[in-house]
Amino acid sequence: MFAENMQSLILQQQQYTIKIVDRLEKIPAAQWNLIVDEIPFYQSHEFLSIIESVQPNIDFRYVLIEQENKIVAAVYAQILDFSYKNLVNYNSSSSSYFKKKIKNYIAKKSTRLLNLGNVFFTGDTGIISKETDNIISLLPTVLNQITQTIEDRQPKAFLIANIDMQLENSSKCFSTNNYHPFITEPDLFLNILPQWNSFEDYMNSLSSKYKVRTRKILKVSEVISAKQLTLDELQFYKNDLEKLYSNVINHVAFNMATIKIDFFEQVKHLYEEKCTVIAYFLHEKIVSFVCLLHVNDVNLHVHYIGMDYEVNKPYKLYNRMLLDTVDIGIKKRMQQIHFGRTATEIKTTIGATPKPLKAYLKMSNFFLNKLLPYFLKRIQAPIFITRQPFK
Repeated sequence: MFAENMQSLILQQQQYTIKIVDRLEKIPAAQWNLIVDEIPFYQSHEFLSIIESVQPNIDFRYVLIEQENKIVAAVYAQILDFSYKNLVNYNSSSSSYFKKKIKNYIAKKSTRLLNLGNVFFTGDTGIISKETDNIISLLPTVLNQITQTIEDRQPKAFLIANIDMQLENSSKCFSTNNYHPFITEPDLFLNILPQWNSFEDYMNSLSSKYKVRTRKILKVSEVISAKQLTLDELQFYKNDLEKLYSNVINHVAFNMATIKIDFFEQVKHLYEEKCTVIAYFLHEKIVSFVCLLHVNDVNLHVHYIGMDYEVNKPYKLYNRMLLDTVDIGIKKRMQQIHFGRTATEIKTTIGATPKPLKAYLKMSNFFLNKLLPYFLKRIQAPIFITRQPFK
């Protein structure tokens, strides 16, 4: 159940009015998209509406923050069922028989989680504002207000993720509100140099070792063909894409939620040529795909992949997909490629740079929240070596 909420709050000795709704359609698109001068596409009314439409098992909350009758920010959150298996998988330390039994027991449990932002886009903070630093300090209070609008299945855990390490001062409010910090896997970016006019230019910028490695990947994988899928082809290969995507979901240690396969058709329909879905074929059988979003003229976002892992190793399939993405980024004259999380070390071998991020977690149960730091300090993201492939 949802109880629409609008009230005035005194935050940081300033008067704010917040309005909370459960459907984005209750806020006009023009109003939402004009909160900042250039809203990132993944925070736009159109993109978030797609996420909402394809994820019926998730509850949504959208918050407008006003000051002196002017909207100064928006915050959005998702309420979903979260499996503790994700956290247990991150604890790779050796354990006694008894501790393993406890971990296995915990892994079977789940909780209702209120997550700030969109779990289906890596690095999304869930904050739209010209003054992000100021809004961050309001978040604990705003999330409490969101909770008051939820009548059924109250969230028992609260997650504020994707906080830039440079915003440490603004983030002090989390600790004072009993949120506990932990380091997540980094987000990865590749800056495309202006002098790269072709993939060969990129190759020439690599050191001898990585140039040889790249040529070997291209040679081993040359039997695999790549094809950009049309909207009709997305519909035709829908079942295959779902199986390949499920392979990846079942392979990763940490997965907040699973995107519905209809997402790819809807986002392709919305962005047309600015959404590129590439399918890879081995002997006419589809063995992987990657969804690339290049809505603006600056950033290319790698947004979900699917893969047959039996094909991956012998044909260097994943490495080939990464290199093809670099090629596309150069051809489209992008300035940066956003590769997202996971497989950090492999992505650094093609030149991606990790951006460290911090997250904050809180449990509504007082005793569980007291124990949380003990558990979180044992959660370790995969260890990786940052490779330096360039000369």
